[in-house]
Amino acid sequence: MYLDSAPDAVPPSGAASFINRRAERVACDMLVRYAWRGHRATALVKDLTRYGARIEGVNGLRPGDWLTVLLPEVRAIDAEIAWVEGSSAGLAFASAVPAQAFTELVRNFATGGDPLGGGPFGPALRPPLPRAA
Repeated sequence: MYLDSAPDAVPPSGAASFINRRAERVACDMLVRYAWRGHRATALVKDLTRYGARIEGVNGLRPGDWLTVLLPEVRAIDAEIAWVEGSSAGLAFASAVPAQAFTELVRNFATGGDPLGGGPFGPALRPPLPRAA
C-alpha cells in the first residue's frame, strides 16, 4: 500500500489532475454500493481518504452530480463527483468519514501493508494476535 499526497498521482489526465487534496490517499481494494440518479450499482474503491475516494468500474457518471455511497460499516455518505476519466471517478464526500471508521476501513481493505502503523499491518492499526497457550 502507499500513501500519496501528490496532487497529480491519480487520474484524471486532464485539467482536473492538479486538484489539491486535504489528506493523503490510502490505496485499497473495497467493493461498495452506490446510488446515482435512481440507479444502484457496485464499484471498487481504489484509494480512500476521510474526505473522498477514487472508484473504478463506473459508467455514465458526470462531474458535478451527486451520488450516495455505502462504505462497509459506515452510514451512507453523499458525495460529489469531482472528475470522471473512463471508468474511474473521483468523489468528494459531503461529510468526512469518522476517524475510527476510517481506521477500520484501512485495517480491513488497505493494499500492500498498513501506512498508519509502519509496515504490513503495523501496531497502530492491528491489535496483537493472541498467543497460543
